[in-house]
Amino acid sequence: MQPEEMVYIKSGGRQITLYAELGRYYSPDGSLNEAAFRQSISEALQARMAGREQEADTQDESGEWLSAYLERVLGYLEEKGMGRSTLQLFGLAVDESAKLGVKKVALDPRHMQRLLAMVSSPSETISNRKHAGRRGTPPPDEKKQRIFDAALEVFTERGFEQATMDEIAAASDVAKGTLYLYFKSKEDLLDQLLLMTSQKVIERFAVAFTGEADVLGEVQRFIEAWIAFIEENHALYRLIQAEGIIQHSGKRTMFYEYLISNFPMVKERVVSMDAGGDLKTLSFHTVAYGMLGFIDGVVHKWFRSGMDYPLRDELPVILEVLFNGFANPAATRKVFFVPPEEKGEKGMVS
Repeated sequence: MQPEEMVYIKSGGRQITLYAELGRYYSPDGSLNEAAFRQSISEALQARMAGREQEADTQDESGEWLSAYLERVLGYLEEKGMGRSTLQLFGLAVDESAKLGVKKVALDPRHMQRLLAMVSSPSETISNRKHAGRRGTPPPDEKKQRIFDAALEVFTERGFEQATMDEIAAASDVAKGTLYLYFKSKEDLLDQLLLMTSQKVIERFAVAFTGEADVLGEVQRFIEAWIAFIEENHALYRLIQAEGIIQHSGKRTMFYEYLISNFPMVKERVVSMDAGGDLKTLSFHTVAYGMLGFIDGVVHKWFRSGMDYPLRDELPVILEVLFNGFANPAATRKVFFVPPEEKGEKGMVS
């Protein structure tokens, strides 16, 4: 965390060193590891203070470094829509610096305004934001779950446009009036069903990239878990493909976009795990969407075959293509992309 050692490689909006830095503190879902952050800030400040004779000058220099660091990190978190997390991170940094005798930490007035606004309106805590609409959502009651199960069956067999609320009420063995007590319309029922589906996926992958395994092993584990989820929930998956948008906060969103948005720091976590440089410096979201899209194609093939074999039988081919491509190793290698760090480029490079 020494500022003079920070080198930024920017290509498509990426700042690799900063990603690796934040990935050590944040889990993929945006949860801050307070102990890890406190330790890192404390060690960085102590390293700057070590061996210094004039205490006042040391405190000033340490405060200047911390101010610059916080400006950089808080600005990045705000750009990612993680404004609430800035309050938590700022509080921890100030607390640790005070323990070490740092007397002055300056911050851009715009950041201070945002932090003060959050302090004055604490109705939405960090914990509430983190869990709202996700793992903190209470599970549906038995009757509502029965309606979801029936709707999934009817939507899958009849298609959303042809399905009716009468059919869903009959399939779930509830009165039509009861159905409308839970859902305003067929569209509302579909939206809630897809939202519940996304929450199941989020719960399934909440532990992805949080372990200590090598990054390639974690990517493989994620792919294997995604294939297993599709195989176990193929009706839900087909519905996602057919009606893959959800209504949330008045805005319709593609399912994958909603899924990825619930893991705002997965890119940073992946970069932090790649200490050995096993991954190329590629656009993370391009790769993520590409991987999911390739798997979609394999799954469609499985559907066309009537699902007459286990989907997991496709894993070796999926992993081979995603990890190694499809060109024979003995073939003349075509180079389409050279990571910026291999070009020797430093600074703010596009």
